[in-house]
Parts: sequence; C-alpha cells; structure tokens
Amino acid sequence: MLIPAAQAAPAGAAGTRTALLECPGYETTTYNPGLTLTTRQVALSADGAVGPCVGLPLDHTNGTIHFTGNGQLSCIAGNSSGSGRINWQNDQASTTTFDFTAGVGLRPGGVSVLVLTGTVKSGDFQGSTVIIEIVLAPAPAQTLQCLTANGLDTSSGAVDLQIT
Repeated sequence: MLIPAAQAAPAGAAGTRTALLECPGYETTTYNPGLTLTTRQVALSADGAVGPCVGLPLDHTNGTIHFTGNGQLSCIAGNSSGSGRINWQNDQASTTTFDFTAGVGLRPGGVSVLVLTGTVKSGDFQGSTVIIEIVLAPAPAQTLQCLTANGLDTSSGAVDLQIT
C-alpha cells in the first residue's frame, strides 16, 4: 500500500520511505555457464547504474545496482531467484536491499527479457515492491551466442527499475 507523500515516514524512520519511482538504466549481466537454447542451472551476476529516476521521493534520482542469483535459465525461458542492492547517490548515500524471483520470457520480435520481481527487505523503501526488466540479447551477435555450446555469457543493455 502506498502512503501519500505528505504522510511518508521521514528519512531514516525505521529505514522506510514511500516510493513510486521509475528509473531507466544500463547494466551488464554475466551468466555462468552461458545461456543457451536449453534450460540449465545458471548463476547470474549484474552490475549497472540507474537514473535519472522520476517519482517520489525527489532525492532518489540515480544510483548503482548489483544483484546475484541462480536458477534454471535459457536464452528464451526459465526462472531464478536471488538478492540485490541499490546504492542511491543522494544526500544520505542510502541503500535499498531486496530479494527477487525472476523469469525469462520471449517478447514480440524475438527479444528475450528477464523480469525480476521482489520485495525490499531493508533500507529505503522497506516493504515496497521492486520490478526490474532487463533485455537479455539485444544485439544480433549476442543472440547468435545462444546457439553455441558455451552460450551467451554476458549481456549488456537497457534496464528499467520500478519501486512501488
């Protein structure tokens, strides 16, 4: 449940802040072993940056993001889970940590997208929902790596972070 901004807890009050943020960004995800067309156990790790963010609170305009997880994944399907952290570049240099479950889906046009959904467990926005969409293979060369035995081991591209 969102609390109107005028009723939001002050910064630092039990680590919670109300949010309705959307942040575009860019990140690089590594997969070990690489993603192929066959689903297999894969560990993933990602680092990137988000911003400029729009929404509330106004002081959360950008930050860095890191998450790790593992699960049964391929270039076109699968599920994983893990945890992550957003380090906000604001006056308090605050942090948001979250746990997630994720699924890979094939979108129209043949673009595979990894969607992470979870709950903020500590720091700013505790209890809020976090959704992160990541394009897995935006370039033809990366898509072709899905056809190799080693698979797609790195994917870089656009990310969309939402906190509600």
